[in-house]
Amino acid sequence: MGKNLMFFIIFLFAAIPNYAQKEKDSFLWKIDKMFNLSSLKKIDTNYYTIANNGWMINLNNNFAVVDLGAEIKNVPLYGKTELNAHSRFNYQVSTTFGYRNLILGCSLANLVGEAKDFTLSLSANAWGFEFRRLETDDFDGEMENNLLGSNFKIKRGDIKVKTRHLRAYHVFNSKKFSLTAAIDQRCVQKHSAGSLLFYTNFSQSNVYFQNNTIVNHFDNTKEIEFSSASLGLGYAYNYTPNKGKLLFHLSAIPMFVAINNAYLYNNTIEQIDTKHKYFFNLMGRFTINYRFNDFLGINLSAFYNNLNQNTQKDLNIKWNDILFKATLCCRF
Repeated sequence: MGKNLMFFIIFLFAAIPNYAQKEKDSFLWKIDKMFNLSSLKKIDTNYYTIANNGWMINLNNNFAVVDLGAEIKNVPLYGKTELNAHSRFNYQVSTTFGYRNLILGCSLANLVGEAKDFTLSLSANAWGFEFRRLETDDFDGEMENNLLGSNFKIKRGDIKVKTRHLRAYHVFNSKKFSLTAAIDQRCVQKHSAGSLLFYTNFSQSNVYFQNNTIVNHFDNTKEIEFSSASLGLGYAYNYTPNKGKLLFHLSAIPMFVAINNAYLYNNTIEQIDTKHKYFFNLMGRFTINYRFNDFLGINLSAFYNNLNQNTQKDLNIKWNDILFKATLCCRF
């Protein structure tokens, strides 16, 4: 895989002049113009501007971790059972390809752990959407039971998780603040600015219990599925101490959960309601960027996503999804 990746990178950069020459004739350039993705008309270019070079390839080192907590009460023979597990830091080498504001990310190799991570995003100056799909079974932890008085160790392969997130956002101060400047350097923030952010988020997660001991302790439950739709209003700020070379970004968005569903899969499919019809979760992002020039930059970022479900069947679920990224940003 390493040799193939190196060959691909060499081939890609050898083709840069040809791409640059044909950029204005390309299908993606026409899409850019159609959707006005790289327009400078509605922004204050004293504060930020679109990156000069349209094509992009980012080389990422991803560190993803999921903290999972589940508690169920009044299980026949077992009473109350608590499960606490976390995935190992799944280290992935991935590559992100893009043209202007259209970005496609896919995992190329897993060096440690078992995880599959796929991302897709599209954005303009004032709006954008992000899709992410994560799958892993690389969990450690333990399960506690109040009647047996002993702990059961969770090992790799005992639990498998699949999760999907679809987010859309609106930047209120898109004239002076760029969210994409913080995420992957699609834009260049020249002067510090902040903005209110409006987010919508749909999340669906499936937790599979693949060890019979866990299944028995959770009332013969083999799978838990929970989903939610939420709205959030938060704030983000880009601090640029030297006119765009260095950027610090921080954002926090409390998410108001308006729609939520949970299902238990044992011998049948049982839908269960939450104790509270409405509740809050949280999303947040922290980023440090440094741009060497128009062609090269580095990005260090951390993204946090919190999901909780408290049901009327005495089933409580806690979920924390954290993604760390170290990225080499290349443009041409």
